[in-house]
This record gives sequence, C-alpha cells and structure tokens, in this order.
Amino acid sequence: MKTYLFKAFAFTFLLCSIFCATAQENKNGAIIVQKYTIMDRFEPDLVKPVSERLELKQQRIAHQTKTRQILDTLDISDRKKRRLLKELKRSPFSEHLDKIIMAETHFEDSAIKNDKNQ
Repeated sequence: MKTYLFKAFAFTFLLCSIFCATAQENKNGAIIVQKYTIMDRFEPDLVKPVSERLELKQQRIAHQTKTRQILDTLDISDRKKRRLLKELKRSPFSEHLDKIIMAETHFEDSAIKNDKNQ
C-alpha cells in the first residue's frame, strides 16, 4: 500500500513538473495582432494596416522593457518600485512615470557630479 501511494505521488509530481515546464516554454510566443477588427469592417479608411499595428506593438513592448530596465537600476525602495512597475503595466506612456524617472536620474547625476567635485 505504501509503495502504491509513493508511486502515485511520484507519478503525479512528474506530470505536474512536465506541465509547468511546457507552460514556461509556450510563454515566449510571437506577437499576435488581429487581422480584422470591428472598425475595419465599418470604417476601413480609419484603421491602420496590420503591418503598421504590429510595428507599433513591437515599439511599445521595446519601450516597456527599456523603462523596466531603468526602473530596476534606480535606487528607490522596493515598495515604490513595485508601484511604478504596476503603473508601467497599466499605462506604459504615463507622464507621471516619466517625471519620476527623470527626477531620480537627475538626482543621481547631480550626486555623481558633487562627488567628483569633492
């Protein structure tokens, strides 16, 4: 009975680990953009073509990763960093986020200049 339970538990653990591994592999897929939108059906002149929408989406993702890298290098508290990362996900082109990044980098630049002068 104990060996049967042990084998069942080991088999279940093996299946769960395989499913987790495949879920991680499928996460990094290609960028998908809808070929036809509702607006395309009614007002085709107002809708951008698929290639242009794909390019805009790639630019937005690149901007988000660059901003995330900048936020990771700033010397701010973890709580503030988590709040800013959440805001980055919600609205990647937020003026508030840009102001904080500019203020922090300006503060760091001035601190570096003061250290060099002394």
